[in-house]
Amino acid sequence: MKALRTQCGNRCSKVTSGRVALPFRGSARSLSCRGTVAQRQADVGVRIDVEKTSWNSRRIFAAVTVPAPKGNVWSALTDYDHLADFIPSLVQNRCLERSGNTATLYQVGAQDVAMGVRFSAAVTLRCSEYPDGGLPEGLMTPPPPGSCTATGSTTTGTESSSSGLGRSSMATSSSDSQDSSEDGGSSSSSSSSSNGGSSSSGGGKAGVEELFPYPTTTVPGVRASDISFELLEGDFQTFRGIWRMQPTGERTTLLSYALYVKPQSWLPVALIQGRIENEVVRNLEAVSRYAESQYQQEQQQQRLQGQL
Repeated sequence: MKALRTQCGNRCSKVTSGRVALPFRGSARSLSCRGTVAQRQADVGVRIDVEKTSWNSRRIFAAVTVPAPKGNVWSALTDYDHLADFIPSLVQNRCLERSGNTATLYQVGAQDVAMGVRFSAAVTLRCSEYPDGGLPEGLMTPPPPGSCTATGSTTTGTESSSSGLGRSSMATSSSDSQDSSEDGGSSSSSSSSSNGGSSSSGGGKAGVEELFPYPTTTVPGVRASDISFELLEGDFQTFRGIWRMQPTGERTTLLSYALYVKPQSWLPVALIQGRIENEVVRNLEAVSRYAESQYQQEQQQQRLQGQL
């Protein structure tokens, strides 16, 4: 057991690293077939799609339209010390260190599984902020062919996706080559791939595991603000993703989420996939509600000040 002691603001936190994962809730879901995207429309207005990239890894894409300006959504997601106040999956949340546009977070979650058994897990994540223009494209997997990037350029390269993506539709991907390379080769550790994350996109495993997943719900031509996160310590082999914010109106924001997750071999991803899906939906819904409430409070304060 290794103790990690760092400082965030005026606080000093001590964390003992051990089993590291994320909290999950909900029933398991299975993909309809190998290498295809399973899509469902959540009742709460969160779009979520799951892509099977190998027998034990998934890419998850989700999005929700937030009835608040982008600044409110950004403020909510970068208030690292208070994320547990409104994100339901977090039992414990600590900002261990913050410097410039990066932060190190320690998060814990727990869930009652069955028959009195309680599942407890945690992650140590490194977050990086890209407020003006989003994450550099060289750090992400290629967007679907023929689609527009957040900076407005059109992609012409090919990848495993067989269809492009508009504002909300998903690209269907084939993972046969990824399966073969991943099953036959040795997997790189999360810590080694997180030292910059700018390895060659290449094909197969390297492009998926070492790069951030491109948010497929990106609005073409609209400048993005991104927050990337990647696993520093944990039971997952890889846990890496992006929060992307794009204004879609004067008072509305598209919040997109993209995650690549690969557990250790002893934890089949099929057992936790449904819980991850459910948690992603709950988290996006919670961020949307919180950002909206903060915006409404600001509007109310402005109206009161105008009456004075």
